[in-house]
Amino acid sequence: MSKTHSNAKLLNLPEDQQAQLADWALSGLPWYACLKLVKEQFGVTAGKDAFYGFYAVVCQPALIRRRKRAVETSEQLAEEAEKNPGQFDAATIDAIKQKAFELSIAPGAKPGDVKALFALVLKSRDQDLSKESLAFERRKFMTDAVQIAKDKLPELNAINAGPQSNAEKIELLGQAMFGEDWK
Repeated sequence: MSKTHSNAKLLNLPEDQQAQLADWALSGLPWYACLKLVKEQFGVTAGKDAFYGFYAVVCQPALIRRRKRAVETSEQLAEEAEKNPGQFDAATIDAIKQKAFELSIAPGAKPGDVKALFALVLKSRDQDLSKESLAFERRKFMTDAVQIAKDKLPELNAINAGPQSNAEKIELLGQAMFGEDWK
């Protein structure tokens, strides 16, 4: 293994300081902001070339590992979701949304994987909308049925008091309330 050149100040930082610098760089801070923090917190002055050298040696491999993990996790989520469609709770859907986003910005991501995850997110949203629509329609039906029953209460009471069996009463009550729509 070759020794780090003594002019590579950032590569000669202690491991914990290198990790902190890598976190700053990978969080999106520009190189000059990272170098300002290095000077303020570690007392080390370095230039743009030293930062780019550090980034190439430390940050790029770390970024590749992060993206690879995101892709692997996304693929596992997509496989599991395809095996059990419709059996995911809100937390799982949120995780799929996050992985879909991470995968969509990963340069090495397979378009098919991105498409599969976004399709699951959209399918989940469609299911939520269908549930909301069904709940609305159910509530509307019940409100309408109560209004009909209220309007026809004397007729319904007379049918209910009649001598017919329970099944016959239900049939007559249904016809009285809903007319031709009963059948």
